[in-house]
Amino acid sequence: MDQIKKYVAAGPSFVILYLLLMFPTYVLPYFGSNSAVVNAGLAAADAAAGGGNGFNILMFAHLACLGGMVLITWLRGAAVGKSWLVTFPVLAAVFDMVPGLNWIPLIPTAMHLSAIIVGVSSQPVTD
Repeated sequence: MDQIKKYVAAGPSFVILYLLLMFPTYVLPYFGSNSAVVNAGLAAADAAAGGGNGFNILMFAHLACLGGMVLITWLRGAAVGKSWLVTFPVLAAVFDMVPGLNWIPLIPTAMHLSAIIVGVSSQPVTD
C-alpha cells in the first residue's frame, strides 16, 4: 500500500492521474451527469415504473472521478506537506455538482488548475 501511495504522490504520476480523472468531468455533463433536471426526471420515471434507484448512472461516474481527484490530491498534499491542497478539488466538486453553482463558468477549471500547479510545484517533504 505504501508503494501505491508513493507512486500516486509522485509529481508526474499525480499530474497524469489527475488529468485522466479530470477529462470525464468535462464530457459527462453533456449527457446530464450533473443536471438536477435530468436526475429528477429519471427518479420520477423510475418511481412511475415501480423500481430501480432513480439516479443517472453517469452521475455516479462523475462523482467517482471527482472523488478520485480528491483522493490523489490528498495523497499528494500529504507528501508535500500541504494538507490543504485537497480543498481545490473539493471546491471544484461543489461548483461542478451543486445545482445553481454549476452554472458559474470556469470555477471548476480554475480549481483544477490550481490543484495541479500547486501540487506539482511543491517539493516533497523529507522525513
